[in-house]
Amino acid sequence: MRIEKTTFQSAGFKLTGEFVLPNRLEAPLPAVILLHGLTNSKNDCPLINETSEALVKNGLIVFRFDQYGSGESPGEMQDKTITMLEQNLKDAIEFVAKDKRVDKNKIGLWGRSLGGTLVCLIPNDKRIKARVVASPGTMFESTANKKLEELKRKEIELEKVGKKLPGTGNYKGPFDFKPEFYKSMNGLDERVFNNLRNLNTILILGTALDQKVTPENACIVMNEAKEPKRIWIYMTDHDYAGFEKEAVEETAKWFKQYLFQ
Repeated sequence: MRIEKTTFQSAGFKLTGEFVLPNRLEAPLPAVILLHGLTNSKNDCPLINETSEALVKNGLIVFRFDQYGSGESPGEMQDKTITMLEQNLKDAIEFVAKDKRVDKNKIGLWGRSLGGTLVCLIPNDKRIKARVVASPGTMFESTANKKLEELKRKEIELEKVGKKLPGTGNYKGPFDFKPEFYKSMNGLDERVFNNLRNLNTILILGTALDQKVTPENACIVMNEAKEPKRIWIYMTDHDYAGFEKEAVEETAKWFKQYLFQ
């Protein structure tokens, strides 16, 4: 396995990403794009490193990147909007599809938390053959103000004693959200529901003890999406602690089954 760092343009900014490649590359190969959560980066998102390694071992190319406001890409967490992050993923798909080592007609999408929400927003595309969403938020708009303010309060309290909520990464800048972030969520839930009804070949992962994204969100994806689909709910929190192996194994099986057809 080898890592190749790169950059690509999205919404006027240069985002930092990396291809994770098999040591023996007989191109073109199917590729999976990994999308981290709101407070994470391409390297500290729960499950992302284990998933990346497992997929490459199964002969897939992996591409992961720092969304705007995360990791090595410009901006801070408080600068994010749903509109910006959605565009980041769309541009990443186009960037990966143009790489000569990638079979552009066999692309998979994996997203965790808000990353999973964004994966649910990407319309049907003949190039995208499979999706995996881990703890995707589907009720953001209806619960955002109360839930995000509650999380903000908890995070600030935990920071004072050197701790974080399960699943929280090394976010940039203050743990805060500007009015633009809330505005960008207008109509988000309806858009997610409407798009899910046209999606298939999706594996849904959730956690029963999740303090950030309740398992009902994963169940909504399961109920709305078309077959083939499957759901797994694990008895843990937002970080998948103790169930990393199971979640990664199911993910690798799913992508191997549908990207090598």
